[in-house]
Amino acid sequence: MSKKLVIALGSLLVGIWLSADIANAAIHIPKGCTPDVFLTISGKIGRTTNSANNAYEMSEREFLALPTSTVATSTPWTPKSDFAGPLLSKVLSEVGATGKTLRLIALDDFSVEVDADYLEKYGTILATSKDGARLTIRDFGPVFVMYPRDSFGEELDTPAASSYLVWQLCGIEVE
Repeated sequence: MSKKLVIALGSLLVGIWLSADIANAAIHIPKGCTPDVFLTISGKIGRTTNSANNAYEMSEREFLALPTSTVATSTPWTPKSDFAGPLLSKVLSEVGATGKTLRLIALDDFSVEVDADYLEKYGTILATSKDGARLTIRDFGPVFVMYPRDSFGEELDTPAASSYLVWQLCGIEVE
């Protein structure tokens, strides 16, 4: 085989391999989230839309219709900004959540467990906008867990507290 043919075939194989990886990444949905659903809430909840999975699959339209609150704060990744979205406690109340521990699940498979009362104490919101612009997957969206970090510096300016600021939130498991 000629050197040019070997290089061409090698390039073709690398291209196919990368294409397959990108295609698989595009369809991967973490456990606890649902394809084509804005936010999935499951576990100890009293109201479901998917009884087989004991989950409430909230549409974007339904989520955006909830009353919003604004939190002005900075994060380790953003300057001080105005984040807006519904209170986490309102979202949990909508589905009749009764558990005390939440597993927050992101599109990138990151998840963290946190005490629900801890997040409620600080008026945590599920932000869908920053400084009036909708959040996108490329910039922490579509949902970014947010609380007034700057207002409670000593308590919330810690690595553990920062780990609860989950971006690309797609699921909440109530335990």
